Amino acid sequence: MANSYTLLQNLRAGRCSNTAEVRLLRFWEAKNINKGGELISVDMLLIDENLTVVHGSIPASRQLQFKNRLSEGSVYTLSGFDVTRSSPKYRLSDAPVSVRFNAETDFEKLPATDSIIPTEHFRFRQYDRIIELANTGNQLPGMTLRNRGALCN
Repeated sequence: MANSYTLLQNLRAGRCSNTAEVRLLRFWEAKNINKGGELISVDMLLIDENLTVVHGSIPASRQLQFKNRLSEGSVYTLSGFDVTRSSPKYRLSDAPVSVRFNAETDFEKLPATDSIIPTEHFRFRQYDRIIELANTGNQLPGMTLRNRGALCN
């Protein structure tokens, strides 16, 4: 019997008690450069079998609980998390919501899955749209990974 998972496109703001099956595409540390590189959060991109990508975030106060279990490309079950509206200032996906880990979040790596969840995802934009977004701080239309797990401009 197949498991029934919540699709990321069906998430609504609030506490989510359902379980989603997601692949961890990328993760990195978000640091406050104005406070000597103080860790703000561990951020990530999650994708499900319907190709929905959402931004996920583990607050600095919870990062030790999860960080050593993070493996890019692996599939996880995710439950007990908070769903918030995507920040207009720091938007990494087209999804209207983001996932935020909390004290009750369960994030378990699956040894195998029957779901077909892609290992990569690309966000294509028209050149004119990229120029409109340039230097606005509204979205990151492209990012380069200099060091694994490090977000760079």
